[in-house]
Amino acid sequence: MRIFIILFALAFIPFVLPAQEIGLNGFYAASTLDKFGHNFGFGFEYNEYMNPKQRLGISLSLGFCNTPYDNIYYSLTDGKSLYIDQVTPRNKRFAFRVNYAFGLLRNPKSNLLLGPEVGLNCFWINEQYDRTANGNIPGGHYSSVSSNLYRFGLGCLLEYELRDVIGKGIATFMAIHPEITGFAKGGMKGNSSPARIGWLNVELGFRYCFHKRTRN
Repeated sequence: MRIFIILFALAFIPFVLPAQEIGLNGFYAASTLDKFGHNFGFGFEYNEYMNPKQRLGISLSLGFCNTPYDNIYYSLTDGKSLYIDQVTPRNKRFAFRVNYAFGLLRNPKSNLLLGPEVGLNCFWINEQYDRTANGNIPGGHYSSVSSNLYRFGLGCLLEYELRDVIGKGIATFMAIHPEITGFAKGGMKGNSSPARIGWLNVELGFRYCFHKRTRN
């Protein structure tokens, strides 16, 4: 719990600085791991323009994966027994990200930005699953609860922004964040989860600028 308080404080300390923006978004995220195959969620962000063409961004997001999936795999014990599970997940992902974006196309009403992004991720896994009897493997209903905390992520940000569409100082935007995050710890015996997960995050949102931005 302490880590979230610290991250939350770090994310909002810059609000005392000039030229800041705050934003709210909804997102969809697809991943290479079925546990988090299709996620929907929301996020908060803070942006600080270091100069007219460079922007520092900090964001917090929470995603939910409730899409059922089939998990079919061989036993790690004998390599022959086949498990067949129908899984109903209630999984969550918390992400804290920092990006540094560069303006590629800039005019008074729009902006296109691209830049690197790093993050820290926490995964909570809560799943119910029905196992089909198969050979020596009995059927039944089971549950699984676990967590993978503080996993590093690396990716990039591509964003298009339209300004003053809704009102003065209010911008709408669409952003794409491809990334790779850590997941399971390597070398854990009996662990079939991957060490890394690939993601594609798509955001739609709006933000408010408290100060007029300068332009070149």
